[in-house]
Amino acid sequence: MTEQFPFIAETTSLPLLSSMCCVRRGENFRVQGKTVSRPMLCLILQGDGVLALNDTVYTAQAGSLFVLKPGTTVEAAARSNVTEFILLSMDTVRLQQVRGEWKMTSSSDFPLDWQTGRLLVRHEQQVVSRLESLYETYRGLQPDHFISIHSQLHELLQFLSENRLEANYEKVDPALERSIMYMRRFMSEGISMDQLAKIAGLTPSSYSRSFKKAKGMSPTDYLNRLRIEEAKKQLTEEHCVLKDIAVSVGYGNEYYFSRKFKQTLGIAPSIYMKRDQLRVATASIMGFHENLTSLGLHPVAVFEGALDRETDENEYERRIIEQFNQLRQAKPDLIIGDFYHKPYYDRLKSIAPTLLLEPAEDWKSQHMRLAELVGREKQALLHFKELEFHKFEAGPSLQSYFGTARIALMEITNQFIRLQGANEHPLNNLLYDELGLQRAQLLPPDISRYEYTADSIPLLDTDFLFVHRASLQPASEKAFRRMKQTASWNRSTAVLHGNVHDISNWHLLCWNPEGRLQILNELQQIIQQASAYPHASLIMIGP
Repeated sequence: MTEQFPFIAETTSLPLLSSMCCVRRGENFRVQGKTVSRPMLCLILQGDGVLALNDTVYTAQAGSLFVLKPGTTVEAAARSNVTEFILLSMDTVRLQQVRGEWKMTSSSDFPLDWQTGRLLVRHEQQVVSRLESLYETYRGLQPDHFISIHSQLHELLQFLSENRLEANYEKVDPALERSIMYMRRFMSEGISMDQLAKIAGLTPSSYSRSFKKAKGMSPTDYLNRLRIEEAKKQLTEEHCVLKDIAVSVGYGNEYYFSRKFKQTLGIAPSIYMKRDQLRVATASIMGFHENLTSLGLHPVAVFEGALDRETDENEYERRIIEQFNQLRQAKPDLIIGDFYHKPYYDRLKSIAPTLLLEPAEDWKSQHMRLAELVGREKQALLHFKELEFHKFEAGPSLQSYFGTARIALMEITNQFIRLQGANEHPLNNLLYDELGLQRAQLLPPDISRYEYTADSIPLLDTDFLFVHRASLQPASEKAFRRMKQTASWNRSTAVLHGNVHDISNWHLLCWNPEGRLQILNELQQIIQQASAYPHASLIMIGP
């Protein structure tokens, strides 16, 4: 079954080709703050770099196809010496029959229900061929091009529709998409599984199975998510009324709506309505207060209740009591905590509404979740974009300086020497995946970090060693001095060549964009200092 165009089947709108161009640029090609005025498709033919659409950043490389809806803000930077891309601009004509006559008006809407961003498709080479053929027709290099040009555009859009892929690279099922369009349009009404299955042309059981395979959740959960997303938009509007919002998104009453909303987001809609005005406290050892500070919100209190094995038990209990007293005095409207603080949930909840976030898939999703809770999503997206462009600019110099040299990370506490492992972690992802630096193989790949006493460290077989001093207390200094007396330390390539560098707490900084920028800046400082003092035997940076 092929996908039906909404502009043909439902809205009687027709896309027409407005213009096409093939752009070819040399090295250092940049686009800054351009705004799209018409529906557009952009196909990268050659080169690679980064592309930011409305502050959402994508990797741009040959074969990538992007949808640009009107109003989209575009920024881009090329990494390659040559960048080439095709831009296709459309106008949408809306046809409407009035008193037996057809009226035609222009519209700036994108002709299909596609969102701004990368459009994943099968048969990328066929997409390239079709767009290049359409471009040749547009330039008038084929006979009868004025007759065929719009027909070719419709064929191209039909081909893209039939070969679209989900984010997981599964083929988009047009039948399921029709049912989702129905959900969006009629979410305020009662929608049954039988209705959705009938629209998709499937039995209810087959529809449910197909939907869950394609979307990763049941149709009921998906509909609930659509309703909550629409409710979130309405809750940010002035003078909104919970009862009216509940009805408009298809919930029977505001109490049921509030319960479903809290189940989904963890906070009540009454709190979400004023989220950008809340007095927020954090209960986290994962640096939630740093995330919020980077978003321009300073928590009224910071609670850190996870057990530190190096802290005396009596001292630890005294510190917890003191922090709870400070938390009560701060009188927060909301407490945002991490999963390490589940043992304290009841005590935290007695002070203010408390939300404990489950472990996130990655640091970006965690930061964005925090940004949403305090109404600062735009700031988060802007910081993501700034970070990506900074990485893009810093990457070549970092790779040129470090090359194939191996790096390792160490943390010094009062009792232990900790070496950063090779497991999946935001810091490892930044250093080794995104920046392309080379990891020293000091630990097995499945270990996050390993602890040693000062005189039992393994041979530090690495070209660069980055050291974080977690404590400046006498016990930590003593451990550091003892370690520097061992053969494992003194035989290290990094020590022999003066490539040992003090760093900030990268393990904590890597969880927010501002912290990751600081990590990049410290790496660049190392390069700058090495250039300024090429014969220095030991360079130490950081606070």
